[in-house]
Amino acid sequence: MTYKYYYIIIGSILIILTGCKDSNEIKLESIIDEFEYLKNNNLIEEQKLQTLKAQFEDISHTTTEKVQVSALYYLSEISTMENKLDEAYHFINQAYEINHADSIYQQLHQLKQKLNPVIDTTISELPKNDLDLKNIFEIGRNEIKALYKNKNYSGAISQTHVLITMMKSLAEEIKIKIELSQLYQDLAIFYSQQDKVTEAKKFIEQAIILNATSENLEIQKLINKK
Repeated sequence: MTYKYYYIIIGSILIILTGCKDSNEIKLESIIDEFEYLKNNNLIEEQKLQTLKAQFEDISHTTTEKVQVSALYYLSEISTMENKLDEAYHFINQAYEINHADSIYQQLHQLKQKLNPVIDTTISELPKNDLDLKNIFEIGRNEIKALYKNKNYSGAISQTHVLITMMKSLAEEIKIKIELSQLYQDLAIFYSQQDKVTEAKKFIEQAIILNATSENLEIQKLINKK
């Protein structure tokens, strides 16, 4: 067999193998390989890290669940390396909402421990008989409003996700749909403030599904104009 035909056969095999994968999945694997190589060899520089982060963020908006979850996982890892723990928590919490894999849960739990969220701390100081859902919602939302007022938008987003997770762990969604709707509406506003329109649309839709109001319907119209 000549070399010419040998390379044709090898090329055909590679086309068949890669043809089974989504183009975004192939792109993701390439980004991960580069990130892992640079990390394992201590070659990561700030500029390169930002480039990789932008690539992961870009591909995280894909409709393929596997690609989206993996991209969010690595975005969380990069944010942790940058010591941006609020942002890291936000990314891994997004991944956990899609997929409850053990590795994702462990990273979520570790970040929650590192963050020691203000919401958890404040609530833990309340007398036990005051720990009802209404108090948790109001205290948590007040803390979030303070973060937003101080223009700590990533912190406000992270703490809102924490509060949603906490509320869901304490009651069935149907019993707290009004509170959850308000929190999803808040998230839509926060994301819109950061020009993250895809996320803003996603959360305002969730707010409307749970409890449609003239306010969240108007917010949806404004977001859709962006």
